[in-house]
Amino acid sequence: MVPRHHLARHLRLSPALRLPRASSCGPAGPRGDVGRAVEYVVAVLSIIGIHALLGLSVYLVAITGQLSFGQQGFYAIGAYLAGMATALWNWSLGPALALGTVAAGVVGFLVGFPALRVRGLYLGIATLGFGEIVRLGFLNLKYTKTIGGRLVGPNGAEGFRHVTYVYERGITQGQYLLVILLALALVIVLISLLERSRLGVQFRAVEEDEIAAAVAGVHVTAVKVLAFTLGGMVAGLGGALFVHYSTYIDHEMVALPLAVSAVTYAMLGGLGSCWGTVLGAAVLISLTEGLRVAKEFRLIVYGALIILVMTLRPRGLVDERVVLWLGGWMRRRRWRLDAP
Repeated sequence: MVPRHHLARHLRLSPALRLPRASSCGPAGPRGDVGRAVEYVVAVLSIIGIHALLGLSVYLVAITGQLSFGQQGFYAIGAYLAGMATALWNWSLGPALALGTVAAGVVGFLVGFPALRVRGLYLGIATLGFGEIVRLGFLNLKYTKTIGGRLVGPNGAEGFRHVTYVYERGITQGQYLLVILLALALVIVLISLLERSRLGVQFRAVEEDEIAAAVAGVHVTAVKVLAFTLGGMVAGLGGALFVHYSTYIDHEMVALPLAVSAVTYAMLGGLGSCWGTVLGAAVLISLTEGLRVAKEFRLIVYGALIILVMTLRPRGLVDERVVLWLGGWMRRRRWRLDAP
């Protein structure tokens, strides 16, 4: 069943999410209330999973000392291409997700080279410009077909509607949530393996001091370009998953607010571990939903809480000290279990 409400609309005012309202669907009564509650929880978890992927794409770039405000561009590329693959070209979901991921990675590779010429704030502005170029490109993209009496495909300012592959095949939102969580788990595992490898050490070395890393034999250019490539792939995967969940996307959903949200997830969560970014996405999205009771004061309270957290934890919720403490705790626990 296709959702009656385009969940993607929440991205216009991101991080203020717009999720299905309990009154919009489902029967009345206790069972209906439970069903709506479950549907709501599934919606929130799905958005958390997708936004965590977007935040992790920022994290991959950030651990090399770079800050990107253009990850929404890779997200859009993954979403539009994967959507076209299933809706227009009759691809199955797996190859469509792969197409969106790889295409965004290729663009990330190409963007990585000119991005090497600038640093710091200038890099942030340059990547923001890239994101706007992609957004405006999809605003003017018209590639539609009439399928089953419906106009399907990117249609300029009207957006890309009817990406209904998932729901037409009887996959429920709960089942698709499992797909999202599986993709997120796979990305977390791969990033964790990367950070424990020699390449991960090189990433961190470039973040700490590019000149010292270069003297030590690290190919700084290759590391930075690889970071943009991997970050683009993860963002593209997030976009590909999102468009099949929401069934709709347009240029307004991949604007600056989404870029700011993605960076906020990584910065609030901390760069000590990829788990920090996941935690940052979960906390911010849950906080946004929990503050609905504050109504028009919600964004004020939301901003004040973020300022408070960043004041108390300037290096994020999961910084290097937390990672070291958790590592020591796990080693002590393992030693106790292994002790006779």
